[in-house]
Amino acid sequence: MHNEMRVLDGDGHVLEPWSAWTSLPEQYRPTAVTDADGLDHVLVGGQEVFVARLGQMGQPGTDVGAPSGPVPMEQARAGAYDPVARLADMDSESIDEVVLYPTIGLGFWGIQDPKAATAVARAYNDWLAGYCAAAPDRLYGAAMVPFQDPVAAVSELRRARDELGFVSAFVRPNPCVGRTIVDPSNDRFWEEAESLGMTVAIHEGFQNAVPPLGSDRTPTNILVLHACSHTLEQMLACAQLIGLGILERHPALRFVFLEAGGGWAPYWLERLDHQVPSYHRYAPPMSLLPSEYFARQCWVSFEVDEPTLPALTPFIGASRIVWGSDYPHADSTFPGATAELFATISPLDDDVQRRILGLNAAELYGLATPD
Repeated sequence: MHNEMRVLDGDGHVLEPWSAWTSLPEQYRPTAVTDADGLDHVLVGGQEVFVARLGQMGQPGTDVGAPSGPVPMEQARAGAYDPVARLADMDSESIDEVVLYPTIGLGFWGIQDPKAATAVARAYNDWLAGYCAAAPDRLYGAAMVPFQDPVAAVSELRRARDELGFVSAFVRPNPCVGRTIVDPSNDRFWEEAESLGMTVAIHEGFQNAVPPLGSDRTPTNILVLHACSHTLEQMLACAQLIGLGILERHPALRFVFLEAGGGWAPYWLERLDHQVPSYHRYAPPMSLLPSEYFARQCWVSFEVDEPTLPALTPFIGASRIVWGSDYPHADSTFPGATAELFATISPLDDDVQRRILGLNAAELYGLATPD
């Protein structure tokens, strides 16, 4: 804890070891081929779904563009795949709890075969449940759901909640097998998430198998594409979920927008509100302004060193902000993430600090709050 305040990391990651897939039939089991530049091309059923030096994905503070040979997964920080090592790293950072999202699994959104997508989602969730079992009061799982098959996605959501005890499910903001997240085929998923009280995290990634916004204009500039993919995809997903009626029809459903910073939210909500008087007849009936839907049902994560956080807090609402470490990814900070976070929020009142450090995330994810 920090000054007796609960510290809950709302967006941490694991790096899935090859042992996570041993239960899968061979035709669905992820494999990798390493090219001459040392990049690992992860394949599922012969389809490329993820490209990186896998070991670098578990090395915080890494310049992934620097010339390098292969970096095998074994060179990643142990906490990426070993829960005991993860708990030691959390203790060193004064982190009490963490909600865990995948690394390689973010690329599985691009799998075209629904049966393969369903199989790997189940295998990932089973492995993650075993990881979290090392400290179930500190390590919490976010479920992978196969949107490639809407019926299977509902079934896996229910299993993750009822059998595995996960606290959220994540979806990518990008289209999946040609369907957007607000496609009518996904309506049953939103109904089930609301019924189960399961938080839905909108979490972008960056893989060739899931082309992000802007990929048709700057196809070879990774700096530009990576920046655009996370923020612009989240902004569009936010607009879709509000403007196509998902939040109107499911008023108890909770969403969090992760890993794109939080600075976009005040501008975007004001922009969306501004559209309503002139263009609302082109959208389903809306009983609230976009900013009011957000205030009722949405949270946004800030980066630990995002300097605008104190200034933007009044516009977003102190109760709607969480933080995420992004550990152990290459562009995360370790050690020192929480030190940066504490410095960032130091101008705020203690009650607001307490909320941002952990109470907001506890409410978001439905975790118990100590008396």
